[in-house]
Amino acid sequence: MKHIYFICNLQAGKAELSTHLGNVIDKMTKFGYEVTVHPTQASKDAAIQATQAADSGKYDYIFCSGGDGTLNETMTGMMQAKNRIPLGYIPCGSVNDFARSIGIPRDIPKAVEAVLDGQPRLFDTGTVNERIFNYIAAFGAFTDVTYDTPQAVKNVFGPVAYFFNAVKKITNIRSFPMRITCDGEVIEDTFIFGMITNSASVGGVLDIKDFQFDDGQFEVTLIKQPDTALEMRDTLLFLRDIHEISGNEKIICIRGADITVELLEKCAVPWTVDGEYMENAYKLHIVNHKRAVSLLVPRSYDGNCFQVV
Repeated sequence: MKHIYFICNLQAGKAELSTHLGNVIDKMTKFGYEVTVHPTQASKDAAIQATQAADSGKYDYIFCSGGDGTLNETMTGMMQAKNRIPLGYIPCGSVNDFARSIGIPRDIPKAVEAVLDGQPRLFDTGTVNERIFNYIAAFGAFTDVTYDTPQAVKNVFGPVAYFFNAVKKITNIRSFPMRITCDGEVIEDTFIFGMITNSASVGGVLDIKDFQFDDGQFEVTLIKQPDTALEMRDTLLFLRDIHEISGNEKIICIRGADITVELLEKCAVPWTVDGEYMENAYKLHIVNHKRAVSLLVPRSYDGNCFQVV
């Protein structure tokens, strides 16, 4: 019999996992697994548990359930482990960007079946100043929306809550003089927003096309300070559907595996890593770790960027 170590955040999203927990364990058992369950007890607990479980040699898989933050912590723990076993992810947060990107259903019972029946595939992951991130590191305008939107509002409105909270912040947009070095290419300008991503969805409202999860590169999107209301409108339209609008000189889209972001003036810049706040830093080094983690992906997902492992 194979063994699963199941890390679950019972408070994530609307705390709906609590209602389904018994059925989730029953379904895992019916699939032929012996399950050890660990409800997270504090911040960073998922990371500690993931490392210990992976290196114990007792488990064939680690599963985690929660939002993007829980997934980030679990991935952090697995990256710190000497023995990197496959990870299964059951989403139950407010937005679940990563799960949306790889076709894991939002419905918990369907998600459990899809992941248990899934195939392990290799994914890139990243570090920003040695901090692990799974799908996004971003700075500037709107990046504080994810952790500044009240949980109660997220629970009621889901991804739309982020959008309306972002609209309220348009009049307070600041610009930051920066030097961005991406695989040796240097870009120096004043930016209001930037993101380094490995995802098809950000905040549940931004859609990114033309990328791969396992190519060893991140997608880098940089937005300069708009000069007019028309440019601001075009910028917002671009953010709603990444790469669909061309010819906007205020928007830079490049790819890279080794990225350095340097502030040219000392000021507080809001950063978010997988939807969680990150302390301000004047210089950040972001590195892509190609195919560093193995995740169970639903067989129904027809992603041509994957290689079965």
